[in-house]
Amino acid sequence: MTVVGPGPRIAAIGMASWDTLIVVDRFPSSGTYAEVRETIAMPGGTTANMAAALARLGARVTLRAVVGDDAPGEALRAEMSALGVEVAGLTSHPQQPTDASTIIVSTTPPDRTIFWHRGAQLVKGDRLDISALFDHDLVVLDVADIPLLRFLTDLPAHTRPDTRLLGTMTYLVEPGSADALDIALRFDTLVGNERQYALLTGQPAGGTALDTIRERLPGANLRTAILTRGADGCRIVTRDEEWALPAFPVDVVDPTGAGDAFAAGIAWGMALRWPWPETARLANAAGALATRRLGAQSSQPSMAEVVDLLSRSLAP
Repeated sequence: MTVVGPGPRIAAIGMASWDTLIVVDRFPSSGTYAEVRETIAMPGGTTANMAAALARLGARVTLRAVVGDDAPGEALRAEMSALGVEVAGLTSHPQQPTDASTIIVSTTPPDRTIFWHRGAQLVKGDRLDISALFDHDLVVLDVADIPLLRFLTDLPAHTRPDTRLLGTMTYLVEPGSADALDIALRFDTLVGNERQYALLTGQPAGGTALDTIRERLPGANLRTAILTRGADGCRIVTRDEEWALPAFPVDVVDPTGAGDAFAAGIAWGMALRWPWPETARLANAAGALATRRLGAQSSQPSMAEVVDLLSRSLAP
């Protein structure tokens, strides 16, 4: 893989949060206890994680989200800015705290459970510079407010048909909306895991759910559906083609943020119009490397690290 020239311009619209990680020796069974090994606070939120990952890869990223007028909000703004993310659109909400998550991370086995403290977030009616945001090479929509997501996914068909949308399903399917599938079909590319595709389609997880989406591609704006499969890599389907790409084996410390790093890799390749197999290999590498240390952003890789992993995987 050769990376030359400036990175793509990508707008990421959605969620910014403050994470508190509580590291335990193991997940306790009901009625027992676990020992707390470490507690760490750092920036998080799915969209902010993707923005950070893209900035580390070399993209020029604009983050549009809302934080509270509080210390976590200011810290999050400062850390995003230090990564090179454009944060002029990271506005403050004076009446709400910054969105937050408490994340329990187990060392044996390496896994995590997230407790979400809902805080400030973008909603329909908030001011958005649509013209500037939709003028990027790619727009990532990771919005929790369904009315706003519905509005944003409908805009390109009427005002900016050249805008390309990458959609995630974290908030689209939980708690879900009656028209979630219709919204999903408005993206250019959709990324999600097996459980999310199952919830979106009402079909069993795995191939059946993804095949249901594939059957809806003719006549829809959606061109590509990507299924993340953790240690099994990913599967990509278009109307006429399909690829299955293996994961890269790594020693996992914390899977928090790995899916966001994967989505960032997809956004990079999509923005530069790379072939899907090459894009997926970069995304798989970014997602694997993002599990090396604690936290959603602390281990997100640089492009040099991704290229090194890809090169080593091709070595005889």
